[in-house]
Amino acid sequence: MSDSQNAVALAATLAGVAVFKYTCFAWMSYKHRTRPFELVGTISELNVFPTKSLGGLRVDSAECTTTGLTYQGVTDRHWAVAASNGVYVTQRQIPKMALISTSLQEDNMLLDAPGMPTLNIPINPKQGPKTWVSKIKIKEEWSSSLDLGDEAATWMDKFLGKTGLRVHFSSPEMDKRDASNVTKLWEHYAKKGDKLAFSDYCGYMLMSSASLKELNKRLAEPVTMLNFRANIVVDGCAAFDEDDWDEVKIGNASFRNIDACTRCILVTVDPFKGVKSKDEEPLTTLKKFRLKPPYGPKPCLGIHLAMDSKDTISVGDAIYARRKRN
Repeated sequence: MSDSQNAVALAATLAGVAVFKYTCFAWMSYKHRTRPFELVGTISELNVFPTKSLGGLRVDSAECTTTGLTYQGVTDRHWAVAASNGVYVTQRQIPKMALISTSLQEDNMLLDAPGMPTLNIPINPKQGPKTWVSKIKIKEEWSSSLDLGDEAATWMDKFLGKTGLRVHFSSPEMDKRDASNVTKLWEHYAKKGDKLAFSDYCGYMLMSSASLKELNKRLAEPVTMLNFRANIVVDGCAAFDEDDWDEVKIGNASFRNIDACTRCILVTVDPFKGVKSKDEEPLTTLKKFRLKPPYGPKPCLGIHLAMDSKDTISVGDAIYARRKRN
């Protein structure tokens, strides 16, 4: 074959490959469009947990932002408690954190705990003589934060029976973590720009009340949604139906399912007593029927969402979902 014939053959091959790729892309796009959104339920609860592992706020409506639900200027998991070395602590290490309740009053967040005076924390604290820029480690990542000073630290130490605890705040001007950088032992689907403050992985966790009900059928002592700290709770769908939701829409707010929510020892903490279950329930039971590839020994319950479009959502709002491809 001559050089000119070879060139013609190569051009034809490349053209064929290009057509094949375009056809595949067009087909996948068509399949995506033909998976319609369907009504899957309604919102029955909205929960904002301003401080990681402390009591949260059950609200009627909240604004969806990139880093989580926002209510009256307070965004989910933008405060956290850390040890003296900067590493965050949660109910995994200190179950008693569950007993610290949260409320809002004008420009302050109020923390209350049995036998303690109310701790007042400004909703928008600024750097000053009593606060300073610091660092906190969430999972494997260090983040800039604002240390809220000695009064908050002393309060935490006294109630939790520890020394050296510090209270940190991810202020609006500080860089946020990116979920796409989170290291897992399996593939996950966070994209660059899926921001978060002090959450383990993402800005939103959704779970259905039917999933909780199905779990409780198997438990000697039922647990509540507070064990699982879901932001958005869904009524009206079948148990574990949320596993199959690829995209979620509530009003104009849209979300992507970026991973299953794998459960750990934290769910064994009684949110009303601040102690761990001696028989590690409900985690023990979850491991009997909610293990699945590729998550190994970690049972799944609920889904992690990243937000693409903002809106204010409310209890009673309809929830639509586009299901995963078969």
